[in-house]
Amino acid sequence: MNFRDVRTRVPGARGRDRYLWWVVTVAARQPVLEPMMREPHMKNRLLLAGSAVLAGIGLCAATAPAAAAPAPLAIGVACGDTAGLVTAVHRANARTEGATITLAENCAYRFEVDYGNSGTALPAVTGRVSLIGEHTTLIRSVRGGVPRFRILAVNERGRLTLKGVTVTGGHTDGDGGGIANEGTLWMENGKVTGNRAAGAGGGISNEGGEVTLVHSEVLTNAATSTAASASAPSASGDGGGLDNDATGLLTLRKSIVAGNTADGDGGGVRNRGTLIVESSHFTQNEARDAGGGIGNLGSARIENSRFLENRAGLDGGAVDNGGIATLEVHGTAFVDNKAGRDGGAIGNEGVALVKDSEVEGNQAGRDGGGVHNEQEEGSAPTRLTLDHTSVSENRAARTGGGTHNSAGAELLLTESDITGNLPVNCADTVSGCS
Repeated sequence: MNFRDVRTRVPGARGRDRYLWWVVTVAARQPVLEPMMREPHMKNRLLLAGSAVLAGIGLCAATAPAAAAPAPLAIGVACGDTAGLVTAVHRANARTEGATITLAENCAYRFEVDYGNSGTALPAVTGRVSLIGEHTTLIRSVRGGVPRFRILAVNERGRLTLKGVTVTGGHTDGDGGGIANEGTLWMENGKVTGNRAAGAGGGISNEGGEVTLVHSEVLTNAATSTAASASAPSASGDGGGLDNDATGLLTLRKSIVAGNTADGDGGGVRNRGTLIVESSHFTQNEARDAGGGIGNLGSARIENSRFLENRAGLDGGAVDNGGIATLEVHGTAFVDNKAGRDGGAIGNEGVALVKDSEVEGNQAGRDGGGVHNEQEEGSAPTRLTLDHTSVSENRAARTGGGTHNSAGAELLLTESDITGNLPVNCADTVSGCS
């Protein structure tokens, strides 16, 4: 039994009766107040005071800080111990607070088989898992006879953080050659390189989840349209580096997307959801169809970035913005990109704004060496605005070396310079362009 004294002031009382001492008795987890009274006439006032004390006690209990959540489990895995890494991921998935798994520095974890015939080297991430390394590589073995599988998978409730980790060598008969994400994936100071998917997302596929890459690189991955077998469904081959589906969110910050290839759209990235690109570089990506750097069929915002030497077999050497898509570009350079058909740098069939940017030295096999703006039959109105943007020294094989605007589409110039393009700066007629 515990006791404590609580000094309580009684409203309306005078002199010595202004203050009373209460003994708070805690027994059977229920506080009992026993007033120590000198005079009977104080009973009513004491009842009022007692209520105040109880309220105060309840308030203290209600506002007491909650106990701190348990810290994530810390697990270390020795260099090359793939079995130990499998066990560590299992342990992390089993704990509500998850686990931080520290990998050996300058080390490769080489996988010979997938986990439980799942098509993935490690167990799918279903909880909170952090893989922390430094120049650490997770790689599918290139030894003959090794089956096809990706390296990592994250389910819709999983949260995976990768720091200082390279994911490479994945090869899958489906989406996500290196990583397949349906939950939350954060990569920092990492690489996704040399992976291959007979489907979408040679490096990473994002299906309804959230992917963020910071100070990371997506290099030389491939998405192919070749099915795994004659009986398998046809593969899209979209998103050589990354594929983001209609409900996904993909963010790239201070990252590099380079040397990726796609048999379909989006050599670097194919986006159908929401795409945010900040201070990043797209270099030498190639799509057989549209969008050498980015094929956009969703909502995309690009800021302070650079697109250099990307290639598309059809439209949009750097970026192709489809008929249902929106595109916003700020402070970005498009240099030396090439399209086999229209829009050496940018092909637009949706709604696009390009502001404070440069479009220079791009080429198109037909029209719009710099920018091509086309109204698709039966689609929503196509509109492209060039605001404080320079379009110079671009070349088209047929017409509209700088910009080409097809019938029915709207192209607006706001204090923009269209100069030095061949064979002409603008076609068809564009107000403000000569």
